Amino acid sequence: MSREQAVAVVAGVGPGLSSALCRRLAAAGYAVAGLARHPKVGERLAQEIGHAGGRMRMYGCDLTDEAALRQAFGAIERDLGAAEVMVYTAGAFLSQPLLDTTAADFEALWRVNCLGAMLCAQQAVLRMRPRGRGTIIFTGATSAVKPGAHFAAFGSSKSAQRGLAQAMARELGPLGIHVAHVIIDGVIFAPGGDPATTLKAEAIADSYLHLIQQDRSAWTFELDLRPDIEHF
Repeated sequence: MSREQAVAVVAGVGPGLSSALCRRLAAAGYAVAGLARHPKVGERLAQEIGHAGGRMRMYGCDLTDEAALRQAFGAIERDLGAAEVMVYTAGAFLSQPLLDTTAADFEALWRVNCLGAMLCAQQAVLRMRPRGRGTIIFTGATSAVKPGAHFAAFGSSKSAQRGLAQAMARELGPLGIHVAHVIIDGVIFAPGGDPATTLKAEAIADSYLHLIQQDRSAWTFELDLRPDIEHF
């Protein structure tokens, strides 16, 4: 396959949505670069995608480490090319009462859900801006807009991520870079779950690809995805 293949970076590769997204992007012709602190799951996925005729490489990286990210994006550019798509799927979750939430808990969620998203976006934009094109998608949650009880740390970190996405969309849209925020309003199906009441990871991945392929004249900033039984 040619190095001229468009490159998509998936930040936070593991089982579930991120794996489905890697498969979908590879099937659509992208060279996929996966980032993860523990890349073993992603390495097996890369082999699977390679056997199916696609192209994927994994890069071990702490998404909250600015220097490590700079090195990883540089390696991706050398190996595959400059990123034209970056999807942030990494996330940290915590549900507990406010008085049981420590400063360390609060900061840990913010670092993964917001700081890591910003640092990955910076590296992507450095490569997209000279070309005048690119797509950045952040994976949000219901708590980004209506956090419930016991979600002080999670809700505030996801709300901060949404605010980051809004600011970036306004700044980067005129430069040709599409920034989108996807609210996953429900539980993503996992083995043992009920397929009738959960979101299919593959269906979410299809929606992400649609965002990536949108014409500049009709870009979506925010997309809500939920199963038909979910109240909203």
